[in-house]
Amino acid sequence: MRRWVRYEAPIMVCVDFDDDGYTGTVVTVALGDDPDDIRLARDHRGHFLVYDDTMEPVSSGEQQANRAITIAEYREWPERLDWEEGPDVLRYPDLYAPAEAADDQDEDDLEPLDLHERGTVH
Repeated sequence: MRRWVRYEAPIMVCVDFDDDGYTGTVVTVALGDDPDDIRLARDHRGHFLVYDDTMEPVSSGEQQANRAITIAEYREWPERLDWEEGPDVLRYPDLYAPAEAADDQDEDDLEPLDLHERGTVH
């Protein structure tokens, strides 16, 4: 069973304006990654946002949701090099699914070796 716990992190966008003060261009986007600035996301009622593996919301009263929040908040996160980067997981839930090892050996593309074929063994 998997649970996704949503966090909020500040993203700052720097806009450089022309002399007219009207025309501008985004020149820098900075993701704030200081642990003090990253916090658990909450809904309008103040409940933490937790989702199942298909990105359906899970009640904050569910035992696994509470445990997931506790584990996520403890912040023993993987090294930054192991972080995924890309679209929001709520829009593309399967994008970040862990690769599962092939359990079924019958699905490989190997053919059995037949030594008696074409007279190779007498």
